[in-house]
Amino acid sequence: MKLFYIITKYILFPGSYLRGLWEHIACKILRIPVEPVGYMRIDEACGHAEHSLAKTPFSSFFLVFFPGFMNFNMGVPLWLAGIMGIFYMGTTIYDNAVLFIFYLVCLYMGMSLLCALFPLSEDIYTFFELVYNGESFREASAGGKVLKALVIILTFPMALLTRAGAFLEKHGVNFILGIAVIIVYSVFVL
Repeated sequence: MKLFYIITKYILFPGSYLRGLWEHIACKILRIPVEPVGYMRIDEACGHAEHSLAKTPFSSFFLVFFPGFMNFNMGVPLWLAGIMGIFYMGTTIYDNAVLFIFYLVCLYMGMSLLCALFPLSEDIYTFFELVYNGESFREASAGGKVLKALVIILTFPMALLTRAGAFLEKHGVNFILGIAVIIVYSVFVL
């Protein structure tokens, strides 16, 4: 499965590279040391910045969610532009070749960005460890049941969803799901 993961990362190069760039920027903002290795390498960290683990719950939260948030905000408009242009408006290569290619590039870039939303599993494990087993959770527990419940309610669903997405991305399933969504959308729209 590692080979399929790396192949999908290279097929979806723009999103993978931007994901690594956003991680690198987040690490620089948080002053987390980053190794000067490229983002696109042939291992399980392909498309990610090689960095030290976060030390505080906030820095871990920011490192886990900021790059995916940025890719999501850039990917959705591009993906929608491609989907709407090709499937909803029905632009074909015979109508206007330049416009069709533009919509196709938008669709590819949007899918590329949306398939690179999730962090590495190690970053998720660090987030869980810092938030639920670290000092912040003990302080919230000492602060009362309401604060402890608030920490769980606010962070657990996002972290669980991100963990599931990281698992899917690690095995390249998000690429297959992205293609399936495009096919299903094209069938129901047309």
